[in-house]
Amino acid sequence: METVDLVCLGDSIVYGYGVSSRYAWPYLASRALGIHILNKGENGDTADGMNVRFMEDVVWHHPKEMFVMAGANDILMGIPQAHTRESMNMIIEKALAANIPPIIGIPLQVDGAMLKNCWYSFFSIEETMTLFRSYREWLMDYCEKKRIPCVDFQKKFPEYVEKKGISRAFQDGVHPTREGYAVMAEIFCDTYRKMKGVGL
Repeated sequence: METVDLVCLGDSIVYGYGVSSRYAWPYLASRALGIHILNKGENGDTADGMNVRFMEDVVWHHPKEMFVMAGANDILMGIPQAHTRESMNMIIEKALAANIPPIIGIPLQVDGAMLKNCWYSFFSIEETMTLFRSYREWLMDYCEKKRIPCVDFQKKFPEYVEKKGISRAFQDGVHPTREGYAVMAEIFCDTYRKMKGVGL
């Protein structure tokens, strides 16, 4: 069995919705870092769904580490935050019990302006954006208390996009474009190298 350095557990943003697999950010990060990253993103999945498939998609592959990013679909579907947080905590506790060091990803903020003509969330655009911000705050606090590293896509994505002068980073206000996924890969690699004490 091939050694898996990192399993990425997640939803469509991890899977790479809207682009071919070679443009999904975990694949790009794998190439850039020179490590084997197994993409276990599933379109439309929730934190609860990832918790259910944790054993099969993470533990059975015996990875050295695990990355998990969940909660975006939970917000869009109107799932109570308390339930999402409980599911996230269960995933992390399972990883720690299996001696698989976890890394948490903080979901991207949706593009409210782009979504005005194609909205499908349980809440209004403004309420949804507020929920994404509050969920980020909870994840940041959770990671600090648990001493778990995190990749703050929500904060860094717009910064990197602006720095690179990318005019269209989202396909539909939720899913990144090919250029947007490349930005996510860069954010992940920069954060991962910093975590490992490797110079950028």
